[in-house]
Amino acid sequence: MKISSIIPLYNAEKYIEATLDSLVHQTYPLDEILVVDDCGPDCSAEIVEAYSKKYPLVRLIRQSYNQGGSAARNRGLKEARNEWVLMMDSDDTIHHDLVKLQVEKLQQFTDVQPSPVAVHPAYVQTDASGNILENSEYRGQQLSFDETFGSLLVRNYIITPSGLLLHRESALKIGGYKTDFVVSEDAEFILRLSREGTFVYVDEPYVYFRRHEMSITSDLKKASQAGKAILDVYSIKEVRDAIYRRSFSKEKNTVDFITLLYQFSRFDEGFLYLNEIQSDEFKVSKLFLSALYYIEKEQFDVAKPILEELLLENDMHGAAMNNIGVLYAMDGDFKKAKECFEKAIHHYPGYMDATDNLRQMVNPNASYRFTKRELRKNLLRYS
Repeated sequence: MKISSIIPLYNAEKYIEATLDSLVHQTYPLDEILVVDDCGPDCSAEIVEAYSKKYPLVRLIRQSYNQGGSAARNRGLKEARNEWVLMMDSDDTIHHDLVKLQVEKLQQFTDVQPSPVAVHPAYVQTDASGNILENSEYRGQQLSFDETFGSLLVRNYIITPSGLLLHRESALKIGGYKTDFVVSEDAEFILRLSREGTFVYVDEPYVYFRRHEMSITSDLKKASQAGKAILDVYSIKEVRDAIYRRSFSKEKNTVDFITLLYQFSRFDEGFLYLNEIQSDEFKVSKLFLSALYYIEKEQFDVAKPILEELLLENDMHGAAMNNIGVLYAMDGDFKKAKECFEKAIHHYPGYMDATDNLRQMVNPNASYRFTKRELRKNLLRYS
């Protein structure tokens, strides 16, 4: 089984050589590495050109003008000569055994229908120098075809194209990456692909997802709009059917559906579904979503005791700590607010909303940020 790799290249002169090193030294050798130069102003292309003289499997493809990462990926998909392609970003690296494990895992799914269209691993985040950040692993799970689309709608666990092994023909069949979808185009592509075939999961954090100033700035611009932009593509009925098709309990699916309705800004509709959540297992989530409804309606005096009750049930609920901290700050109780923000950051390093709110407290015209969904165990590092 021969595999190509595709890397869109733009302003990556600091990192591209490390990316290429991690690819050419795979224990399962790649057949070709296509680097698509998107006409950045730095020396990235020259570095790749020099590298290709040492490793002939590396080929530099030059775009005629800057067209964006999606167009570069699509160019690579069209020019790749193999059935399976490994996607990479030009600033990330992978473990030397990643491709080997992906091929072995894929071979275990030869009889699965519909046929596999992607193999994705777990991830670990690093700083700009490549040092692994503590408690930064991102893991997914193996899902059936019927569950994948709905689960990705709720929470995208494929956080970077790096390390994503794609069935080339399937990726081209759905039109590749949308070049006119400027917000979270990777996640939008993944959602479409998940309706085409089975996703295979490798439970090893073998992609090293580099967090640096340029990537963080880009991600921050996307973060506040991505969910809404993607969800705008699908109808409420499509979303609801996909969520309830999953093998979770009805109440778990209801919690996730309400969360998505809130992202659609359909708070009144979502609030009505809260009556369907009765078990103690989801009491904390119900309290959080109830408080969020009243925060949205600016009924802060109703939201605060709900958050207080929630924190009695779970005093490590990061989003609740942040949100009640905002309410304390708005009431002028800055001591309690500071305690809440600091506690949230302690339990959830890299927590963007709480970090920003803590900084805002010195500003007399502060604009605080409520967290609109419950937190993952490990967060993307935006700071």
